[in-house]
Amino acid sequence: MLTPAPHKSALSFAAACLATALLLASSLACAAAAVPPLPSMFQKGLVYLKISVNDQPDAWMLLDTGTTESIIDTDYAKSISIKLTASAEEQATFGTTKPATFDTGAIHVRAGSEPAKTVLFQSIGMDGMKGPDGMPVAGMLGRTFLEGKSIVIDYLREEVYFETPQPASRDDVAMSLDTGIPIIKLTMSGRQVDALIDTGGTYGIIITPAMAKSLDIEALMAEAKPAPTMGHGGAQAIVIGKAPPFSIGGLAVPELKAAYTTFGTATDTIGAGISLGVGFLKKYKVTLNYVAKTVRFDS
Repeated sequence: MLTPAPHKSALSFAAACLATALLLASSLACAAAAVPPLPSMFQKGLVYLKISVNDQPDAWMLLDTGTTESIIDTDYAKSISIKLTASAEEQATFGTTKPATFDTGAIHVRAGSEPAKTVLFQSIGMDGMKGPDGMPVAGMLGRTFLEGKSIVIDYLREEVYFETPQPASRDDVAMSLDTGIPIIKLTMSGRQVDALIDTGGTYGIIITPAMAKSLDIEALMAEAKPAPTMGHGGAQAIVIGKAPPFSIGGLAVPELKAAYTTFGTATDTIGAGISLGVGFLKKYKVTLNYVAKTVRFDS
């Protein structure tokens, strides 16, 4: 059976439609690729963002998903005339004591070309914690900076940027934000347990002694060696050893250096017995979607 040839004008219309579709796809791809990265610097796995606070000159702040409230250093806050009032809530931190905590009220922050955002901060003394330029950091950016956003931390390319939040996909891992800190499920020693995602933690993985006992891996903890450590709440006992193999969804982690310790004064409120730090995260492009409550690890 012969099929009549299409009319020339029909061919022209089809070609025009195809060209338009290709141009649109190309434009969308270019737009996605043109998302401007935030001004950032990576140092030993930690991520620092350059932030303007209340229209002051830019200063470095640590991107720390492991803190519920964003933190501004007390000395820095005073230097730019931010009013501080004693807080009724003490800031729980890594270490054995709770530092003096102050409320600041709403603060306007801007990162790169992003629109300015009003963020709630608390203030503690960060004891001269240094930024990537060797100068004291101005603070830490936590939940109150990230809520309502989807942030991509590409450790492989050393880039950080916000993207339009997308619905959950099958490659994503569900993430709880009940405590303000991202918590996901991982499987270790045949059990599914909760784990924090802590971009401000210099360790690979923290396993608390209580969790080690629960998972019957106390023998691994017994082989670990003591190491010095210091947090905003002072010194804390810690031993460094190996973690057992674990998995997150379809991602298998055969080995990782582990710190066996508590979460300091935050232990009772943290909501988990395991935490994943930059020793783990730095191997991936990590997308934390605070809208869909998902996280994705791309290698």
